[in-house]
Amino acid sequence: MKHYKIYLIAIVLTMIHRMLLAQDNIRTYPLEITFNKTSSLIFPTIIKSVDRGSKDVLAQKAKGMGNVLQVKAARIHFPETSLTIITADGILHQFTVNYADEPNVLNLSLDSTKVRAWNDRPILFENEMTESDFQKHANYILKSRRQLKFKNTGKYKVALGLKGIFIKNNTIFFHVTGKNTSNINYTIEFLRFYIRDNKRIKRTASQEVEIKPFFTNVEPEEIKGKSINEWVFALDKFTIPEAKHLVIEMFEHNGGRHLFLPIKNRTLVKARALP
Repeated sequence: MKHYKIYLIAIVLTMIHRMLLAQDNIRTYPLEITFNKTSSLIFPTIIKSVDRGSKDVLAQKAKGMGNVLQVKAARIHFPETSLTIITADGILHQFTVNYADEPNVLNLSLDSTKVRAWNDRPILFENEMTESDFQKHANYILKSRRQLKFKNTGKYKVALGLKGIFIKNNTIFFHVTGKNTSNINYTIEFLRFYIRDNKRIKRTASQEVEIKPFFTNVEPEEIKGKSINEWVFALDKFTIPEAKHLVIEMFEHNGGRHLFLPIKNRTLVKARALP
């Protein structure tokens, strides 16, 4: 009996030791920021969420860059605080943030292999897929034969098209193309998805419900002249209500080549299941 109790105590102590080691695997980085300069944190994958320990830290994603976080101080000489970022590969990044008149580093790049060594247990998101899962599905979609009758809209030698729709559990993937046959580069202001009314009645606002992708294989930034870009967007599963349709909209920065691609429900329900 005595030996049995000793054995149980040893098991409990071993479990506690492993829990402490697991906690230590999440490394906390020191980060210095200042009031009149911006620091950039460059992550190996797309940023999913940002939590600031206090309002003394200002943080925003760099425009057109899903993996770059810009950080600066809201006031000088603030007390020590924290910053926590979760990226799409399921890794949690923790920073201890302090004020400095002249930070040692303004651009910090986090190497993915080192981060995984410190935190080898990825966080699962609501759909239980990580960045590597989404990238795997995107690669499969890009290599797949076109499954839909190609839908496209164009203006001034620029076209926006839909090559396919795929589904995996509660996620819908859209295979979208941008084609530029002109000699002028097309700089993308934004590319978005939203549901709108089929008919717009005069003096009545047409309600638009935006559906934001939570993953794209490549951020849509520019379509160079005489070239074609292909993107895969992942969105939460949805259907289109009666008398409404989905719109994929692409706007040109400082230009007039704005494109709208309408998608009806009968096209959406043709989504092919991913393996």
